[in-house]
Amino acid sequence: MIDSITMWHSRARPNPNEREMNVQLGCHLEEIAEMLEVLDSDIPETRNALSVLQLLTSRLADQLKLGTASVYIDNDIEFLDALADQVVTAVGVGYCAGLKITGAIEEVNTSNWSKFDSDGKPILNEAGKITKGPNYRKPDLSKFV
Repeated sequence: MIDSITMWHSRARPNPNEREMNVQLGCHLEEIAEMLEVLDSDIPETRNALSVLQLLTSRLADQLKLGTASVYIDNDIEFLDALADQVVTAVGVGYCAGLKITGAIEEVNTSNWSKFDSDGKPILNEAGKITKGPNYRKPDLSKFV
């Protein structure tokens, strides 16, 4: 499954550069901000912390995607370790929440592939962003809850 996701990204960006890494990091942070937005707590301090984290993460995600901010990797090994740990812990959170995470990942991956044309190439808008083409199919995650 991860090989298919990697293939999707390699077709979407065959020669990634620093700018594209920043955009992808912005997309990753955007997903984290969306997760933070749907979490809640009965403890006011925790609720406030979630709100602040969501706002800051969302702002940074937007800046990275727009190119008004950029970051660089200071240590490749530590960065790779953190990314791998995020994948593992994300699966664990889904599992502990009683969600069928593996099926959901497969569903999202299938949906992402529907953004490509019949030749397996990404459909791009005028700004060069991968867009939803005529064969796009939104993921149905309801069956994994």
